[in-house]
This record gives sequence, structure tokens and C-alpha cells, in this order.
Amino acid sequence: MEVLGPAIELSAKHMQRVVIDTDPGTDDALALLMALNSPDLRIEGITTVGGNATLAETTNNALRLVDHVAAGCDVPIAVGAERPARGSFSHAYHVHGADGLGVDLPAARLAPHPADAVEFLRDRALAAPGRIAVIALGPLTNVAAALDGQPEVAQAISEIVVMGGAVEVPGNVTPHAEFNIYEDPWSANAVFGSGVPVTLIGLDVTHRTAMHRDGGPRWFEGTSRSAQLGNRILANSFRERADVQEFYLHDPLAVAAAIEPELLTLRRAQVAVVTDGGERGRTVASYGDGPVKVALGVDVGRAVEIVRKLISN
Repeated sequence: MEVLGPAIELSAKHMQRVVIDTDPGTDDALALLMALNSPDLRIEGITTVGGNATLAETTNNALRLVDHVAAGCDVPIAVGAERPARGSFSHAYHVHGADGLGVDLPAARLAPHPADAVEFLRDRALAAPGRIAVIALGPLTNVAAALDGQPEVAQAISEIVVMGGAVEVPGNVTPHAEFNIYEDPWSANAVFGSGVPVTLIGLDVTHRTAMHRDGGPRWFEGTSRSAQLGNRILANSFRERADVQEFYLHDPLAVAAAIEPELLTLRRAQVAVVTDGGERGRTVASYGDGPVKVALGVDVGRAVEIVRKLISN
């Protein structure tokens, strides 16, 4: 197996500039808390997409969360796609709860950025060529649209860290497909074939990293708003899903790996997604060469430690 080095070089001496594309969503919310607290990430902006809930709900969740835990910050939030390249999003309220978050937060005092997500992504990438990475935590609709017919944008983005896919393991919405890829396989294909370097963090590794029901009610230590909110999200999730023992750290692992890439064992590949039929959303990797680095191994203990530490801040 070919083992690659870090996907993104990050350190306290070189803060990584990122745009986070997301559909909050409970695990998205934890990932955003991590990113907002991280000294190694400079969040250039957040773009929202439908997926776990409607676009109106995911946008409102992002606005409320940022306003609640990082009041006064200047992170712009741009509104993106309401539906995938074809059809409509199916949403996942059975996993993420009412409105996609499941916990009450005060109404946001923030307003969305005047530019839409596609315009925002393009502008930020072109303003700092080679210096902006995208962390994509939801369906890839916004990212694909930003790249469509824009080779200069593809060349300007340093990397796309994607939470999605199930390459060598079963899916979580069908036997073949992971949710984010299933929701918009056409956009996923466009991103994987764009030539932009991609790190694909799928169920192969995210199903190994989890918070356990018996670890609560204080999964996160301290009295910060992020720790309190993280604990509320997990407590509500376990309360609403009595048969579930583990809360998988899908999106938090993507943020942790952006901060500390050596968490992952990666293998280079060409990746394609099945778009039609009973295997829709299946993520197929042809190993050897290609622009996608597929995560097949993870340092579980270190990854969970990073999640706990950043949300407890």
C-alpha cells in the first residue's frame, strides 16, 4: 500500500486558511466548533448547502451556532444550493433531529453574506491562489458549481478535504453509499475529476472514531459555550436514538485531519461515483495514481483527543 505524507501542512507557525462548506447537522456542528476554536485554522468563510436538513435550516443552524459560540467574530456565512445537481435532497432528520440540530439556540443576530456560496468560494480562492483549502462536510453541490467551467478556480484551490464516501466498507444510507455522496453523486464526480487535490475521508475511517453513550454526560470538559453545546448535542442525540451506542465523528474527523494530516493513512487513486441505479452513490477507487488521496487508516486515539480538546476550549 502506498502511504502518503500530510495532505495539508499545518502548524502554529503557518495557519491554514479554509472555507468550510457544510450542512449542519449535528456532527457538522461539532466540526464547526472545532474549527472556530482551532489556533491552526483561519476560517475565511462558511458556505451552506442543503443535505442533513433544508437549506434554510442548515443556514440558520450555521448562523446560530457561530453567533452563539463566537459572538463578534467576522466569519462570513454564504448561502448555497437548495437542491443537488439533479432532483432534491432527502434530508436526515432521523439522525440529526428536528431542524437538523435537535437543540435550541438563540435566534441569530448575524445575517448571511450578500454573495451566494458559489460566488463566495470563487472570490476567496481567486483572491489568494494556492492558499485556500476547502473543507467539504456535506453534499458537494456548491463546490462542484464553483469549479464548473472555471479552470482558474480549480488551479487556485490548494486542496479539498471531503468527508464522504465508503470505498472499502458498506455505506450508511444503502449497502453501497455514504450519505453525502449519495445525495449528489453528480457533483461528487465533478469534484473528484476536477484535478484539484482531494483528500477523501469516508466511512472507512470515520466509523472507527466515535463518542460513546457511556462517556457522557460530559464528553467535553470545561464551561465554555462550545463544550456546553457539544455536550447538549450529544446528549440529545443519544436521548432521541435510544438504540445507538456510538456517535460517529464523521465531520469532526475531517477537521481534525485538516489540522493534523498525519492522523491518516492515505492511498492515491482515481475516484469515480456511480450516479444511477441500485448502486447510486457507490464510491469506486482505482489505486495507483490520481488526484484523490483516500483515507484507509486513522490514529483513532489521537483523532478523538483532538476533537475533545478543541470543543472543550
